[in-house]
Order: sequence, then C-alpha cells, then structure tokens
Amino acid sequence: MSATTTVLTDRVPLFETQPPAFIQEQDFAARQYRGRRDNQEDYYAFADAAEPEERSLERLLLVVGDGLGAHAGGSVASYIGVNAFVRAYHEQDGPHSWKLKHAIETANETLGIITSRMPSVAPPMGTTMVGVLITPKTMEWISVGDSPLFLFRDGVLHRLNADHSLSPLIDARAERGEITREEAENHPDRHTLQAALLGMPLAMIDTPAEPWPLKKGDIIIAASDGIFTLSHKALEELLSFGKHTTADKIADAIIFAIRRINNDRQDNTTVGVVKIG
Repeated sequence: MSATTTVLTDRVPLFETQPPAFIQEQDFAARQYRGRRDNQEDYYAFADAAEPEERSLERLLLVVGDGLGAHAGGSVASYIGVNAFVRAYHEQDGPHSWKLKHAIETANETLGIITSRMPSVAPPMGTTMVGVLITPKTMEWISVGDSPLFLFRDGVLHRLNADHSLSPLIDARAERGEITREEAENHPDRHTLQAALLGMPLAMIDTPAEPWPLKKGDIIIAASDGIFTLSHKALEELLSFGKHTTADKIADAIIFAIRRINNDRQDNTTVGVVKIG
C-alpha cells in the first residue's frame, strides 16, 4: 500500500510564530519500493507528537509496519496497525514510554478484533511494527518483529532494536560452530518471525529502559526488512556520504542502491529517515 505522511498539529498560532523543530524532507522523509512483490504491504506514517507547550514537530513520531505476506491482507494489516498506533499514542496521557507501549498494544488489539470477524479458515492479519519518538536530543522506540531501527553516528552504523526473527538464533549456531557462516546466511528459516502483531498476546517487545541520547549529525533509519538487500557495510558506506545532505536525499539514495542490485526476490522496502541537525 502506498505510503502516507501524517503531520498532526492543532497549534497553528505557535507554528506561525516559530519554525518547526523538524522540517519535512529536509530533516525527515520516507521512501518506498515495491520490489518484486505483487503488492506493497508496508505502510508508514510520520506524526507531530509535540506536547502543548512545545513548538510544532519538536517531537516527531515515525511508525513503520511490514504486513505479513503469508497472511490475509498484509497491506491492510500494516495500514490499520500503523494508523491505530498513531491514534492511540495521541489519545493517551502519561510518560512517553507508556504512550508508546499503549500504542503498540492498541494496534495489536485492533488487528485481533478484525481477525475475529474474519472466516475461521482465514489466517490472522499481521504486521511487524517499529515506532520511534524523536526529539532533537533524545529518542525512544518500541518494536515487535524484525523491522530494523538504525542509528548512524560518527561513521558507524548501529542497529538499536532487537531482531525478533530466527536470524539471531541461527547466527548463534554459526558462532558455536554447529553450522557454517554460509549455511547460516542462507538458512531457509532465517527470516521466520518469532513475534509480530497478530492480535494475540505480545511475547516479545523491544523498548529501551531510558531515552537514547542523540547529537548533531546523527541519522536515524526505521525500515522494513527489504533494506537488508544492502549489507551492513554497504549501508554504512552509503550513509557516510549522506552526512552533508538532507533526509530526502538519503532516503532516495538507499532506495536507488537497492534497486540497482536488482534482486529477483526483492521484498517490499520502506525507509524512514530522520536527520538530527
């Protein structure tokens, strides 16, 4: 399903007197590529999450959902899940970490309600999800599934959130010498998920204990797993050239690099980029 960029704000007078903390396309942007799939089953949203006393876009919410292609309505699931997340975040009061937790639980429950109304023979609707709350100085996130959250800082790319696929378990077998590295990288179960939003109790949720400090020059990327067509090193090298450009150009460059590889099994790819100026 095609992407949406949602900017929610009811602080028009404040916006008119002060520029937003984050500027669309310059500081935050997203791009998508359908790849070799029949449908685009990823969905994303940006939303203004600023508190009433803050200027517009002083807190930016980025949510990425990757619908499960083997399940009914993967594109519908990611669309419903992402929008339920954004809506629930804004409806809840309290600490930001609590609002993120409430949002992902609400998204999961919403998918469960819809699944319960479907024929009993249909598989449940499902999606992975990563929700990121970003200010110019800090970042918090919550995620379920294998959609990655990266931080590029000082020339080094770090994955911040946990991978809820079987990849970490298979890689651990390779490290113990039970299988070779090549066997691990090509294992048929490598991308099988241990957790996703399916309307059932969430057994695995990744979220930091404290807000993650950010600094000028940091680049944050939330993506669907189609980005893994690029190796860690290739993505790191690409981002090293992006430190002097804008978020939209970085997102364009990532998608262009993936398209150039021309993988005959290329998955849907969504790339959301936030640059700390």
